[in-house]
Amino acid sequence: MTNVNTEARKIIEKVREEFGYTFEEMAELCGVATGSLQRWYSTGRAKANKIQALENLISNTRLPEQKVAENLIEIYWHVKRPITISYNQLRDISGRNRLSESVIENISEELYEHGFTLIEDKDDDGRVVYSIVRKKWLSKKMTTVNESILKDYHKKRVELELMEEEF
Repeated sequence: MTNVNTEARKIIEKVREEFGYTFEEMAELCGVATGSLQRWYSTGRAKANKIQALENLISNTRLPEQKVAENLIEIYWHVKRPITISYNQLRDISGRNRLSESVIENISEELYEHGFTLIEDKDDDGRVVYSIVRKKWLSKKMTTVNESILKDYHKKRVELELMEEEF
């Protein structure tokens, strides 16, 4: 039995969109007649081994995490301030169908090596977003917690608890 790829229409559309190839050019890449490729497009089905050349073409648009991080840094410098990017935008920039935790971690590590931090958050609608800020910006006006601060915090906490007990 021959393996069938049921994503043929999507693959063909993506190749047309990203590379501007005609049906004839795609058929030539796959080693089939133009009519066969047009049939794949209309039915959405193709022999997996025949459409593999087009799949390879679009899968090569997947950027390495290092390049994704470099692109995010370029966007940061373009707007000259911290940026927030949606999960879908980050996924599209990376050229992937989805972003695994390991890909996010690798992008984060690449950013960190270049002096940036990736912070995961949710927007008002509950969708995942990522903020990219310079590490230097994070520590600008921060106070380092020391023993004195901890003692003062605990002292005030105890005082508040005592006041609450009195009422």
